[in-house]
Amino acid sequence: MRRLVDLSVLVENSPSEPMQIRVDRLDHFEGAKQFSGEVAARNSAKTPPDPRRLQPEDFPDSAFLTLDTVTLPTHMGTHIDAPIHYGPNSEGSPARSVDELPLEWFFGDGVRLDLRHKGPGDFITVEDIKTALQETDHQLKPLDIVLIWTGTDKLWGKREYFSHAPGMSREATDWLAAQGIKVMGIDTYSFDRPFVTMLEDFWRTGDHNNLWPAHFYGREREYIQIERLANLDKLPDTGFQVSCFPLRIKGLDASWIRAVGLVEK
Repeated sequence: MRRLVDLSVLVENSPSEPMQIRVDRLDHFEGAKQFSGEVAARNSAKTPPDPRRLQPEDFPDSAFLTLDTVTLPTHMGTHIDAPIHYGPNSEGSPARSVDELPLEWFFGDGVRLDLRHKGPGDFITVEDIKTALQETDHQLKPLDIVLIWTGTDKLWGKREYFSHAPGMSREATDWLAAQGIKVMGIDTYSFDRPFVTMLEDFWRTGDHNNLWPAHFYGREREYIQIERLANLDKLPDTGFQVSCFPLRIKGLDASWIRAVGLVEK
């Protein structure tokens, strides 16, 4: 038997999320009118015209089916970043989009690394990763899915979620990728440190390496981030699997996912 753990935040307009989702719904009753009108228009355009018609009252309670049109950025909610998000090239070749990535990367054994001691604005270092990994007693293998547990998801719904979090360093990202890890995720807004932290450090020092170092590392080695995970506290350190398949939409730089942990009972 397996226990399913939802590792995704709710996609919603929130103080934690500067991007916005818009949902336009064609409701049951307007849908009945619109569809009936479309049938009438198609039949009238036939040669010879087809006199048959469909009326709204032909549907139960004069109600048809709803249709939602959703507009939202690819980086809203729990999502993966594809290599093309990081730059035009990765490992010397054109960077791949979501639809070009192997499915095998997005289902595999998971390991949760406890980095809850890291404070807002801190870099998560190689030593942090190695120490957390030792505490799990897990030996990493290629295609393991590594989940960085900071506890920041508990701020979801507050403005602080966007600005009060640690982030991965370039070196820590490189170390995991060198172990054959293709998918690594975190329960914060971004895989890097908060935007305001990076910008303040850049303006203070003039050092460009403060700007999105983990993201830009993806130009050197192909890897995938999961951002905005949730409920990592409901997972064990090891002994679970992760499912995080992206949508197959051509050319996208990211994709929404329903990340799920599968835990053996």
